[in-house]
Amino acid sequence: MLLSLSKTPVFLFEVMDKEPSLVQIWIESLVVGIGGLILSRYRYWLAVFFLEVALIMAWLQISELRDPFVGPDIVREAGHGYVVQSYVAMVIAVILPTVGAIVGWRRTRTRAT
Repeated sequence: MLLSLSKTPVFLFEVMDKEPSLVQIWIESLVVGIGGLILSRYRYWLAVFFLEVALIMAWLQISELRDPFVGPDIVREAGHGYVVQSYVAMVIAVILPTVGAIVGWRRTRTRAT
């Protein structure tokens, strides 16, 4: 049994072992997005902090995906699904705090009148 395991092919990734996994990308995006949504509903100006974090995360991820040397290797090793899900997660991380800020801003505006 041990001999058969030692002869299994080993896939060496050149790029994806240094990139965040999709699970990590989704967890980070959902924490920033949902945290921003909840807190921005109560204090709409908190969306600035969450949007800043989300935009920095998006910029770091996009710079890797669009890099002329690393980007094609990411697509080759992880596939187009990785790229699409990365973009979707980044959009969610930006949209949720924005929605929370709009709801919070409308709530404070209706209380003031």
